[in-house]
Amino acid sequence: MSFEAIFWAIHLPLMFVFLTGLADVFGIWLKGRVEGLEKEASAFRKLAFLVRKAVRTVFSPRLPLFLKAFVTEAWFNRCLWQASRWRWLSHFLLLNGFLLLMGLSALAALADKILRPLFHLGHIPWIAMWYTADHPLIALLNEIGGVMMTAGLLFYIVRRYAIRPKQLRTGPLDNWLAVSLGLILLSGWAAEIVRLCAEYEGPSPQMAFIGYPISRLLRGFALPWEELAEWLFLAHGLFTSVVIALIPYSKFMHVVATALMATLESVREEVPPDFHFSFRQIMALDACTRCGECINWCPTFAEKPELDSITPLRKIEAARGLIRDRSGLKARLFGSRPFDPQALQLHSTGVYDCTLCGRCGIVCPAHIPTRNLWIAMRYDLVQQGVYPAIFNTLRDTLSANHNISGDDNSNRLIWSQNLPEIPEGLGKKQKAEVVFFVGCVSSFYPQCYSIPQSAVQVMEKVGLDYMALGGEEWCCGFPLIIGGMGDDVRKFMLHNVEAVRRTGARLLVTSCPSCYHTWKHDYPRLLSEPLGFEVLHLTELLAKLLRDGLITLRPLEETVTYHDPCDLGRSSGVYEAPREVIKAIPGIKLVEMEHNRELSLCCGGGGDVEMADKELTVAVAKKRIAEAQATGAKILLSACQQCKRTLFNAARSEKIRIRVLDVVELVAQQL
Repeated sequence: MSFEAIFWAIHLPLMFVFLTGLADVFGIWLKGRVEGLEKEASAFRKLAFLVRKAVRTVFSPRLPLFLKAFVTEAWFNRCLWQASRWRWLSHFLLLNGFLLLMGLSALAALADKILRPLFHLGHIPWIAMWYTADHPLIALLNEIGGVMMTAGLLFYIVRRYAIRPKQLRTGPLDNWLAVSLGLILLSGWAAEIVRLCAEYEGPSPQMAFIGYPISRLLRGFALPWEELAEWLFLAHGLFTSVVIALIPYSKFMHVVATALMATLESVREEVPPDFHFSFRQIMALDACTRCGECINWCPTFAEKPELDSITPLRKIEAARGLIRDRSGLKARLFGSRPFDPQALQLHSTGVYDCTLCGRCGIVCPAHIPTRNLWIAMRYDLVQQGVYPAIFNTLRDTLSANHNISGDDNSNRLIWSQNLPEIPEGLGKKQKAEVVFFVGCVSSFYPQCYSIPQSAVQVMEKVGLDYMALGGEEWCCGFPLIIGGMGDDVRKFMLHNVEAVRRTGARLLVTSCPSCYHTWKHDYPRLLSEPLGFEVLHLTELLAKLLRDGLITLRPLEETVTYHDPCDLGRSSGVYEAPREVIKAIPGIKLVEMEHNRELSLCCGGGGDVEMADKELTVAVAKKRIAEAQATGAKILLSACQQCKRTLFNAARSEKIRIRVLDVVELVAQQL
């Protein structure tokens, strides 16, 4: 049997393995919810829906947006370019060198095995060039591809095995990538050099600017070059075939998944229809490149480095293993096997020790929207019964009292008792233009009473027609959503939406970023209909009132800094409104902290972490208060009652002389 026959006899079955693996991976992705379809939709319906959607996109005006996103975010990887030019160069060289070499091989096979024998097109120069040995252009491109891929792989090996940055977690998948690509390159270079030594030369062998000079040095040795060339070409072809066949089962799959993820998320961020894993979220588990960029930005891992399961990388690894064990090809053929209870518990601890701040998603080169992914993981863990027991207490408290503190919900306006005079909007109105949704923390935690008191003072000053719901205001359900108990939120949502609609309000305002995100983003998608009124955060309302000239503020000669709440900033995209309000105070000097806006440090009070691990919340808050102190500011401002609580407590415990205020408190002070 000839060497070529041996190659095809092995290559074709390996390609079947590759296609089977792709089908398995895509089948696992299809286990997730598809936006636009009901939860119970079959895999076939999901696939048909996605194919129709893709075809419509190809023939729609949005195609240029997708192409631009693919080029800038998937192929060029703009995010990695901004993070590290050296890492970007390694990635760019390795990826594009591999694609160039695979493309040249595919075109050579197409021209030589199909177009020439079947269609008799070998006489056409631009077809013959692809399979002509040492054609000037092809030889040059082949050499360039080899150099690019070699340089990229060497950088990968040096960084991962010699430099070893602390964020890297090198494992079997990474070792397989290095070994497999190394074998392809070594056998490829050796095959080219030996072929040239055997005088299998075409018109321009010198265009192989690496292989040709080396072959000139070696050809004087009396070796069976012709036989060696055939064996090496067979080895090189089979090495490459094995690597391609194992793409769906290895880290190489991230190339496909990342390209899709980066392109889709850049054009439009996914709005998951509920809390189950979505199609795109399961795809994100394969899109993770294990680069470890997220680890450097994780505030809880920085304070708890002994628990590696906190890191986004480990959470994704564990969730991917769980889903594959119960939905992969092996599970479908032989039945799913139970996940190791100890590993599952460790995964749960890591997932629930996360503040859901979302910094990891901002820096992720694969554009993985991590915050919603972590919530889906929590939901999945609740379905399996592996979650902190304290969350059962939370659910019971909310069910019985409709607030997180366990107080009598009819006392939601207790904070108003300290006002000089209780306005009509607090318990004396049934209808109003504006509903002020106070939130649980500001309603029941005395440390935060001054936030709604200040808000009322401002609204009274400008003469807004507003009202609070009092006992008719229930918890928005945010703690349940982020706790993985989203199924229990519906009754809270339906009650609250109906309560606001009864008032005839055109606007809902809340000072709580978590309530704001829930009303603005979660309620509409869960209801599958518009709310019928606008939702604003209190800082957005204040900014509008200032622009309209309805508020006049007294001067304040003071240096202040501003902390971006995670749920208002990264989760909801509101960065400028609070700063606009602060800067409207004459004489004030706003100094930004080292980490601000998208990269702002978390206060530690998010993600329900305080319930599961209070000490972790305290440690994260201390780091943020230190950043505030470094600015020299006398006042630390935020726009979140939970941030005020955690940062105030951190300043007190660290004995840092800095006032911690909500933006609306400062505004009310300067009226």
